Amino acid sequence: MTASARSLVRFIILAAAAFCAVPVSAQLAVTITAERTNYISYEPLYVTVTVTNTGGQDLVLGAPGGASWVNFSVMSERGEPVTAISSPVAEPMMFRAGQALQRKFNIPRYFHITGSGGYVIKASAYHSDLQRWINSRPIRFTIQQAQKPRWEKSLALPKDHRMAGKYRRYQLFNFHDTDKSYLYVRIIDESTGAFLVTLPLNTLIPDREVQIQVGGDRSLHLLSMASPTIWVYQVVNLDGKVLKQDFYQVKRGTPRLDLSESGVVSISGARPYEPEAPKRDKFRGTGDRPDGLPLE
Repeated sequence: MTASARSLVRFIILAAAAFCAVPVSAQLAVTITAERTNYISYEPLYVTVTVTNTGGQDLVLGAPGGASWVNFSVMSERGEPVTAISSPVAEPMMFRAGQALQRKFNIPRYFHITGSGGYVIKASAYHSDLQRWINSRPIRFTIQQAQKPRWEKSLALPKDHRMAGKYRRYQLFNFHDTDKSYLYVRIIDESTGAFLVTLPLNTLIPDREVQIQVGGDRSLHLLSMASPTIWVYQVVNLDGKVLKQDFYQVKRGTPRLDLSESGVVSISGARPYEPEAPKRDKFRGTGDRPDGLPLE
Protein backbone atom coordinates (compact mmCIF):
# COMPACT_ATOMS: atom_id res chain seq x y z
CA MET A 1 0.00 0.00 0.00
CA THR A 2 1.38 3.34 -1.02
CA ALA A 3 1.79 6.24 1.40
CA SER A 4 -1.05 8.13 -0.23
CA ALA A 5 -3.35 5.11 0.07
CA ARG A 6 -2.46 4.69 3.73
CA SER A 7 -3.20 8.39 4.30
CA LEU A 8 -6.61 8.02 2.64
CA VAL A 9 -7.50 4.99 4.78
CA ARG A 10 -6.40 6.86 7.92
CA PHE A 11 -8.58 9.85 6.94
CA ILE A 12 -11.64 7.63 6.39
CA ILE A 13 -11.16 5.91 9.76
CA LEU A 14 -10.78 9.22 11.58
CA ALA A 15 -13.81 10.69 9.82
CA ALA A 16 -15.93 7.66 10.73
CA ALA A 17 -14.78 7.86 14.33
CA ALA A 18 -15.60 11.55 14.46
CA PHE A 19 -19.09 10.90 13.07
CA CYS A 20 -19.72 8.18 15.64
CA ALA A 21 -18.53 10.52 18.39
CA VAL A 22 -21.18 13.12 17.56
CA PRO A 23 -23.62 13.07 20.47
CA VAL A 24 -27.19 12.06 19.69
CA SER A 25 -28.33 15.34 21.15
CA ALA A 26 -26.63 17.00 18.17
CA GLN A 27 -28.93 15.01 15.85
CA LEU A 28 -32.14 15.82 17.72
CA ALA A 29 -32.53 19.00 19.77
CA VAL A 30 -35.34 19.21 22.34
CA THR A 31 -36.32 22.34 24.28
CA ILE A 32 -39.19 23.15 26.63
CA THR A 33 -40.54 26.58 27.59
CA ALA A 34 -43.39 27.75 29.83
CA GLU A 35 -45.56 30.83 29.55
CA ARG A 36 -44.77 31.91 33.11
CA THR A 37 -42.74 30.86 36.13
CA ASN A 38 -45.35 31.19 38.89
CA TYR A 39 -48.78 29.55 38.85
CA ILE A 40 -51.84 29.09 41.04
CA SER A 41 -52.77 25.58 42.09
CA TYR A 42 -55.29 23.93 39.72
CA GLU A 43 -54.87 26.43 36.88
CA PRO A 44 -53.73 25.35 33.39
CA LEU A 45 -49.94 25.17 33.00
CA TYR A 46 -49.03 25.17 29.34
CA VAL A 47 -45.56 24.30 28.06
CA THR A 48 -44.26 24.37 24.51
CA VAL A 49 -41.97 21.58 23.33
CA THR A 50 -39.76 22.34 20.34
CA VAL A 51 -37.99 19.48 18.54
CA THR A 52 -35.44 20.12 15.78
CA ASN A 53 -33.83 17.56 13.48
CA THR A 54 -30.30 18.91 13.35
CA GLY A 55 -28.90 15.82 11.62
CA GLY A 56 -28.44 15.43 7.90
CA GLN A 57 -31.05 12.76 7.32
CA ASP A 58 -34.74 12.10 7.83
CA LEU A 59 -35.84 10.09 10.85
CA VAL A 60 -39.01 8.74 12.41
CA LEU A 61 -40.42 10.20 15.62
CA GLY A 62 -42.26 7.44 17.38
CA ALA A 63 -41.90 5.27 20.47
CA PRO A 64 -42.22 1.45 20.40
CA GLY A 65 -45.71 0.10 19.82
CA GLY A 66 -46.93 3.37 18.32
CA ALA A 67 -46.67 5.13 21.68
CA SER A 68 -46.28 8.89 21.96
CA TRP A 69 -42.87 10.18 20.91
CA VAL A 70 -42.96 12.92 23.56
CA ASN A 71 -42.84 12.44 27.30
CA PHE A 72 -42.33 14.50 30.45
CA SER A 73 -40.78 14.02 33.85
CA VAL A 74 -41.62 16.28 36.79
CA MET A 75 -39.81 16.42 40.12
CA SER A 76 -40.31 18.47 43.24
CA GLU A 77 -37.58 20.84 44.38
CA ARG A 78 -36.65 18.14 46.92
CA GLY A 79 -35.92 15.70 44.10
CA GLU A 80 -39.08 13.62 44.55
CA PRO A 81 -40.68 12.43 41.29
CA VAL A 82 -44.28 13.42 40.64
CA THR A 83 -46.39 10.45 39.55
CA ALA A 84 -47.95 10.71 36.11
CA ILE A 85 -51.73 10.25 35.81
CA SER A 86 -51.85 9.97 32.00
CA SER A 87 -49.58 10.18 28.96
CA PRO A 88 -49.40 12.90 26.32
CA VAL A 89 -50.50 12.02 22.81
CA ALA A 90 -48.13 12.53 19.87
CA GLU A 91 -48.55 10.11 16.97
CA PRO A 92 -45.53 8.74 15.04
CA MET A 93 -44.40 10.92 12.16
CA MET A 94 -41.64 11.31 9.59
CA PHE A 95 -39.28 14.06 10.68
CA ARG A 96 -37.37 15.63 7.81
CA ALA A 97 -33.76 16.76 8.05
CA GLY A 98 -33.59 20.35 9.27
CA GLN A 99 -37.27 20.37 10.22
CA ALA A 100 -38.46 21.92 13.50
CA LEU A 101 -41.85 21.39 15.11
CA GLN A 102 -43.65 22.67 18.18
CA ARG A 103 -46.34 21.11 20.34
CA LYS A 104 -48.22 22.67 23.25
CA PHE A 105 -49.24 20.63 26.31
CA ASN A 106 -51.24 21.36 29.48
CA ILE A 107 -49.13 19.64 32.14
CA PRO A 108 -51.87 19.20 34.83
CA ARG A 109 -53.59 16.80 32.42
CA TYR A 110 -50.65 14.42 32.86
CA PHE A 111 -49.47 15.13 36.41
CA HIS A 112 -51.37 15.92 39.62
CA ILE A 113 -49.44 19.06 40.57
CA THR A 114 -51.37 20.95 43.23
CA GLY A 115 -49.06 21.23 46.23
CA SER A 116 -47.25 24.49 46.94
CA GLY A 117 -43.56 24.63 46.13
CA GLY A 118 -41.02 24.51 43.35
CA TYR A 119 -40.93 21.93 40.58
CA VAL A 120 -38.60 20.94 37.75
CA ILE A 121 -39.87 19.62 34.43
CA LYS A 122 -38.11 18.34 31.35
CA ALA A 123 -39.38 17.01 28.04
CA SER A 124 -38.09 14.02 26.09
CA ALA A 125 -38.49 13.01 22.45
CA TYR A 126 -37.95 9.43 21.28
CA HIS A 127 -35.37 8.83 18.53
CA SER A 128 -36.61 5.58 16.97
CA ASP A 129 -33.44 4.92 14.93
CA LEU A 130 -31.27 5.17 18.03
CA GLN A 131 -33.95 3.63 20.28
CA ARG A 132 -33.49 6.15 23.05
CA TRP A 133 -35.07 9.25 24.56
CA ILE A 134 -33.45 12.64 23.97
CA ASN A 135 -33.96 15.00 26.91
CA SER A 136 -34.38 18.75 27.05
CA ARG A 137 -32.77 20.98 29.60
CA PRO A 138 -35.05 21.24 32.64
CA ILE A 139 -37.02 24.37 33.51
CA ARG A 140 -38.39 25.40 36.89
CA PHE A 141 -41.79 26.66 38.00
CA THR A 142 -43.59 27.24 41.28
CA ILE A 143 -47.12 26.48 42.45
CA GLN A 144 -48.86 28.75 44.96
CA GLN A 145 -52.23 28.52 46.66
CA ALA A 146 -54.91 31.08 45.87
CA GLN A 147 -55.36 34.06 48.14
CA LYS A 148 -58.53 34.66 50.12
CA PRO A 149 -61.33 35.39 47.62
CA ARG A 150 -62.12 39.04 47.03
CA TRP A 151 -65.68 37.97 46.17
CA GLU A 152 -67.68 34.74 46.00
CA LYS A 153 -71.26 33.66 45.46
CA SER A 154 -73.08 30.33 45.28
CA LEU A 155 -75.80 29.85 42.66
CA ALA A 156 -78.00 27.05 41.37
CA LEU A 157 -77.31 25.92 37.84
CA PRO A 158 -80.01 27.15 35.41
CA LYS A 159 -82.88 24.92 34.29
CA ASP A 160 -81.43 24.33 30.83
CA HIS A 161 -78.14 23.03 32.26
CA ARG A 162 -77.50 19.26 32.20
CA MET A 163 -76.97 19.40 35.99
CA ALA A 164 -79.82 21.79 36.73
CA GLY A 165 -80.53 22.26 40.41
CA LYS A 166 -76.96 21.57 41.52
CA TYR A 167 -75.07 24.45 43.11
CA ARG A 168 -71.77 25.94 42.07
CA ARG A 169 -69.79 28.81 43.51
CA TYR A 170 -68.04 31.66 41.76
CA GLN A 171 -64.82 32.85 43.37
CA LEU A 172 -62.71 35.83 42.35
CA PHE A 173 -59.21 36.42 43.65
CA ASN A 174 -56.04 38.30 42.77
CA PHE A 175 -52.61 36.86 42.10
CA HIS A 176 -49.60 39.17 42.38
CA ASP A 177 -46.77 37.79 40.26
CA THR A 178 -43.26 39.24 40.10
CA ASP A 179 -44.15 42.06 37.72
CA LYS A 180 -47.92 41.83 37.09
CA SER A 181 -51.19 41.29 38.91
CA TYR A 182 -53.88 38.99 37.57
CA LEU A 183 -57.60 38.56 38.16
CA TYR A 184 -58.65 34.91 38.52
CA VAL A 185 -61.99 33.15 38.53
CA ARG A 186 -62.59 29.77 40.13
CA ILE A 187 -65.68 27.55 39.83
CA ILE A 188 -66.37 25.20 42.75
CA ASP A 189 -68.82 22.30 42.91
CA GLU A 190 -70.73 22.92 46.15
CA SER A 191 -71.68 19.26 46.64
CA THR A 192 -68.12 17.92 46.45
CA GLY A 193 -65.93 20.98 47.02
CA ALA A 194 -64.03 20.15 43.84
CA PHE A 195 -62.34 22.96 41.92
CA LEU A 196 -63.86 22.60 38.46
CA VAL A 197 -62.09 25.54 36.83
CA THR A 198 -59.31 27.90 37.90
CA LEU A 199 -58.64 30.47 35.24
CA PRO A 200 -56.59 33.68 34.91
CA LEU A 201 -58.80 36.26 33.20
CA ASN A 202 -56.63 39.32 32.63
CA THR A 203 -54.02 41.61 34.10
CA LEU A 204 -55.27 44.42 36.29
CA ILE A 205 -54.10 47.38 38.32
CA PRO A 206 -53.73 46.26 41.95
CA ASP A 207 -56.04 47.67 44.61
CA ARG A 208 -58.55 48.92 42.05
CA GLU A 209 -62.20 47.96 42.23
CA VAL A 210 -63.54 45.12 40.11
CA GLN A 211 -67.21 45.73 39.35
CA ILE A 212 -69.34 42.59 39.53
CA GLN A 213 -72.86 41.73 38.45
CA VAL A 214 -74.69 38.42 38.05
CA GLY A 215 -76.98 38.41 35.03
CA GLY A 216 -80.42 36.90 34.76
CA ASP A 217 -78.91 33.76 33.21
CA ARG A 218 -76.58 33.50 36.26
CA SER A 219 -73.52 34.38 34.24
CA LEU A 220 -70.84 36.47 35.95
CA HIS A 221 -70.15 39.92 34.48
CA LEU A 222 -66.88 41.66 35.37
CA LEU A 223 -65.51 45.11 34.64
CA SER A 224 -61.89 45.65 35.70
CA MET A 225 -59.24 48.31 35.15
CA ALA A 226 -56.33 47.04 33.06
CA SER A 227 -54.58 50.39 32.54
CA PRO A 228 -55.31 54.03 33.49
CA THR A 229 -57.62 54.41 30.47
CA ILE A 230 -58.55 50.84 29.47
CA TRP A 231 -61.20 48.67 31.12
CA VAL A 232 -61.88 45.00 30.41
CA TYR A 233 -65.43 43.63 30.33
CA GLN A 234 -65.76 39.84 30.60
CA VAL A 235 -68.62 37.38 30.99
CA VAL A 236 -68.06 33.93 32.52
CA ASN A 237 -70.64 31.18 33.03
CA LEU A 238 -70.94 28.55 35.78
CA ASP A 239 -68.99 26.07 33.62
CA GLY A 240 -66.02 28.44 33.71
CA LYS A 241 -66.26 29.39 30.05
CA VAL A 242 -65.45 32.97 29.03
CA LEU A 243 -68.47 33.90 26.93
CA LYS A 244 -67.50 37.46 26.09
CA GLN A 245 -64.63 39.90 26.31
CA ASP A 246 -64.60 43.54 25.24
CA PHE A 247 -62.31 46.49 25.87
CA TYR A 248 -63.51 49.97 26.80
CA GLN A 249 -61.73 53.28 27.17
CA VAL A 250 -62.48 56.13 29.54
CA LYS A 251 -61.11 59.66 29.47
CA ARG A 252 -62.55 60.80 32.80
CA GLY A 253 -64.28 59.19 35.72
CA THR A 254 -65.19 55.56 36.21
CA PRO A 255 -67.52 53.48 34.03
CA ARG A 256 -70.41 51.58 35.58
CA LEU A 257 -71.62 48.03 35.25
CA ASP A 258 -75.41 48.25 35.51
CA LEU A 259 -77.99 45.52 36.10
CA SER A 260 -81.58 46.05 34.98
CA GLU A 261 -84.63 44.62 36.74
CA SER A 262 -84.93 42.05 33.95
CA GLY A 263 -81.38 40.80 34.57
CA VAL A 264 -79.68 42.50 31.61
CA VAL A 265 -76.16 43.83 32.26
CA SER A 266 -74.87 46.92 30.47
CA ILE A 267 -71.96 49.37 30.65
CA SER A 268 -72.34 53.13 30.98
CA GLY A 269 -69.75 55.89 31.05
CA ALA A 270 -67.33 54.28 28.59
CA ARG A 271 -66.97 53.64 24.88
CA PRO A 272 -65.50 50.67 23.00
CA TYR A 273 -61.73 50.74 22.72
CA GLU A 274 -60.46 51.98 19.36
CA PRO A 275 -56.68 52.05 18.77
CA GLU A 276 -55.34 55.32 17.45
CA ALA A 277 -54.63 55.36 13.73
CA PRO A 278 -50.94 54.54 13.13
CA LYS A 279 -48.65 57.20 11.77
CA ARG A 280 -47.45 56.60 8.23
CA ASP A 281 -43.80 56.53 9.20
CA LYS A 282 -44.26 54.23 12.17
CA PHE A 283 -44.64 50.46 12.14
CA ARG A 284 -47.56 49.29 14.24
CA GLY A 285 -46.93 46.05 16.13
CA THR A 286 -48.70 43.80 18.58
CA GLY A 287 -47.52 45.99 21.45
CA ASP A 288 -50.14 48.57 20.44
CA ARG A 289 -52.94 46.35 21.71
CA PRO A 290 -54.37 47.29 25.10
CA ASP A 291 -53.09 45.81 28.33
CA GLY A 292 -55.31 43.36 30.15
CA LEU A 293 -55.44 40.66 27.50
CA PRO A 294 -56.35 37.25 28.96
CA LEU A 295 -53.93 34.36 29.18
CA GLU A 296 -54.86 31.60 26.80
